[in-house]
Amino acid sequence: MEIKITLEEYADVPFIKKLLSQIKGITNIEISESGKTYSWKEIEDSEYFAKVMEQSENDYKNGKTQELTDDVLDEIFGRK
Repeated sequence: MEIKITLEEYADVPFIKKLLSQIKGITNIEISESGKTYSWKEIEDSEYFAKVMEQSENDYKNGKTQELTDDVLDEIFGRK
């Protein structure tokens, strides 16, 4: 099964990728932009992703966390 998500130009793509990667059952994430598709492996191996992950770890260590409630997840995935 596939889910296609269309994002606005200024969407927080690193956060969305991180969020999706933590959901049980997701086996692959591909990002497309201007006709180019990036595999999850390409994303993980990118310098940008490494910086995002480092910043995320630093935020967590410094107590900057954000909890997602079921309501937020329901809104993201259109569940009722």
